[in-house]
Amino acid sequence: MQALDLTEKHALKVTWLGLWANLLLAISKGFVGTIAHSSALIADAGHSFSDLLSDGITLWAVKMAGVPKDKNHPYGHGKFETVGTFLISLLLILTGIGVAWHVFNKMDEPVVPDTVALWMAVVAIGVKEILFHLTRMVARRSGSRVLLANAWHHRSDAISSVAALIGIGGALWGIPLMDPIAGVLVAGLIIKTGIDIGYESIRELTDETVEEEVISKLGQILTDIRGVDHYHEMRARRMGPHLLVDLHIEVDSMMSISAAHQVAERVRLRILEELPAVNEVLVHVDAEDDFFETKEGLDQTQDIILMRPQSEIEDDVKNVLKQMPAILGTTHIYCHYLSQKLNVQVNILLDAELRIRDAQKIASAARTKIEEIKDIDAADIHLELDDSL
Repeated sequence: MQALDLTEKHALKVTWLGLWANLLLAISKGFVGTIAHSSALIADAGHSFSDLLSDGITLWAVKMAGVPKDKNHPYGHGKFETVGTFLISLLLILTGIGVAWHVFNKMDEPVVPDTVALWMAVVAIGVKEILFHLTRMVARRSGSRVLLANAWHHRSDAISSVAALIGIGGALWGIPLMDPIAGVLVAGLIIKTGIDIGYESIRELTDETVEEEVISKLGQILTDIRGVDHYHEMRARRMGPHLLVDLHIEVDSMMSISAAHQVAERVRLRILEELPAVNEVLVHVDAEDDFFETKEGLDQTQDIILMRPQSEIEDDVKNVLKQMPAILGTTHIYCHYLSQKLNVQVNILLDAELRIRDAQKIASAARTKIEEIKDIDAADIHLELDDSL
């Protein structure tokens, strides 16, 4: 938990750094762009202003994602990061449209900007590249998608500053139309970045993304765990910086419930230990392979035919055995539903003085009577001798 807090602190620090840098850049670009008559730099200032707002959204999303689980959010607040990413994408798209509108209005009367606009663009490129690399480094360590989106927002601002630099340079070298053209290009880059980030956030919100690397790692982990005969239906879904995993494991069909639970817990704890990004694991235990592949190549779970409640089957077995005086009682009755058939294992109590041959005859007769019961396909009779008489 301490490591998580430290990572969150780094995320907040780098976001605050970006926020102050974007504030200074937005003011500087806007001021220089206005006095230097550069449409491209004013457009770039609009991009920096959108970066400033996206930093605010990122701060909100990172803090919300770190809030512990509660009654209304049993899986945590990780999705707030994805919501924050989507809001950033909308902000980028709207900013791009606004910038494009501003530049188009100045296309008819292009003005040659002053040299100071060129130097402002160079400074902006350097600052935004530094912010991009710092933010991306923290995002990779923390697994934060919203922080990664903000990092690429910094990179898109650096690219737009490059476009502004080219436009301003072209205008200074005798092609005045290059400046507004660069402004339009900047607007296009902003809109494209917004669409790309928005598409990824929508995929995550609708659980369309497939964590192939995580699924592959899960397979490696399960292969090494004793008691797991097979595994299937492994799924991983994003909750902001965290992952939720659920899967099916197949264990020995004759294994007890408590032993199977131990295997499932071993699986759950190993996954949490080896995949730090995973904070929730749900393991479903199967007694046999209930998965098959359709003609279309899709994996599906076989339809399960439910047996009657075990209590009803136990009552039927006991009622049948009461009709056999040689059987003193039953100690255990186990029901196994395997391969769409119901098998029962019955431990019957016999007189310790009985000869083995006679005990075998009683067991055979008991098996025949039990297998006549509705729903029961096969019976396995185990003998226990009562030496208390």
